[in-house]
Amino acid sequence: MFKKHLSEAGKTYWNHFSFAFCAGWILMYAGITSIIHAFIPSLFPFTSQKIVKNLMEKSQN
Repeated sequence: MFKKHLSEAGKTYWNHFSFAFCAGWILMYAGITSIIHAFIPSLFPFTSQKIVKNLMEKSQN
């Protein structure tokens, strides 16, 4: 099961680890900015949307 996912993703363990680990931190940042944006709409407009879009593009490469 472990190797199956890596094979499907077309990544080595360390490539996968690096992307997943960084994506996790970036997504936490996106979540925090989104919460702040909910209270003060002029702060962080479209930030979380741009982050998610960028990660989606990177994950498909």
